[in-house]
Amino acid sequence: MLRGVATFLLCACASSASAQLSGTLSGVSDYRYRGISFSDRMPAAQAGVAYDDPKGWYVGAFGSTVRLEPPGGPSSHFQAIAYGGYATRLPSGISVEAGGDYSVFTGASDLDYGEVFLGAATDSLNARIYYSPRYFGKSSNAVYGEINATQPLIERVSLHLHAGVLRYRYESPYAAVYSTQPTENVIDARIGLRIDLDVFQLEVAWVGVSNHSAAYVITGSSSPNTFVASLSISF
Repeated sequence: MLRGVATFLLCACASSASAQLSGTLSGVSDYRYRGISFSDRMPAAQAGVAYDDPKGWYVGAFGSTVRLEPPGGPSSHFQAIAYGGYATRLPSGISVEAGGDYSVFTGASDLDYGEVFLGAATDSLNARIYYSPRYFGKSSNAVYGEINATQPLIERVSLHLHAGVLRYRYESPYAAVYSTQPTENVIDARIGLRIDLDVFQLEVAWVGVSNHSAAYVITGSSSPNTFVASLSISF
């Protein structure tokens, strides 16, 4: 899927001189997805590609190695996320966007799920809210909201802040009997320092989450609050 998306992006880029194609290759000490370890607290390799059209449309794809928890213990898999949307800048200078994404897992297709999202951004602040009718193939009517901020500190060094809240309802065999629908709220946060060295980016971040197992009964390990390091190459 990633090869197909990359081919499409290259063709689209060739048709417009002002279009922008970018990509990243990364290595992380622990792949944290909305605060949860998707690599069983082990290193992971990641790649991403994005195409921005001058008319405001954009598409992209992201992939990462993951370690899920099937019967018999954790094993290696791959997660791929394809996304697309439209963004425009208002006269006030604020950018707004709308789009969607779809996530798939090799060897675990029952976890595949899609989302739609709305967002707004300034030069140093952005926020999004996501909705999924069936989050990770199990939880229903999940809503995730996030806000991210960037603050330059000194030359080549910046502070990155993230906060997110997941609210979801999970299926219960007793819901019909008692007319109830259990609901969970999970909060995650990230505080990191990033160093930009031309094409290289080095980041060390503290990641925390209020509930390591809610909505993600797939990792087979806990996700304690910890520091995560990453090294990326942009092209």
